[in-house]
Amino acid sequence: MAINNRPLKAYVRFDGSGRIVAGSLILRKNKPKVGKWKEIQAYECCFLTTTTTTTVAPTTTTSTTAAPTTTTTTTAAPTTTSTTTEPR
Repeated sequence: MAINNRPLKAYVRFDGSGRIVAGSLILRKNKPKVGKWKEIQAYECCFLTTTTTTTVAPTTTTSTTAAPTTTTTTTAAPTTTSTTTEPR
């Protein structure tokens, strides 16, 4: 049987309290008509999903004050901004 050709689906049964009934896992083409059933993932191996990972770089802020000039430098990946203010 090929990986993409899985004709059977897995179902578990729930009781009146909403808990899964132990030993109720069945493999069928269609959901049973009697009882509260829910389809679950049947095959743990080779289940095709997309995973996205986002990594945020650390930010460094440095401020230096000297009369009469104020200099502020902010560094964050991937840009650097530098501001110098002169008194009027």
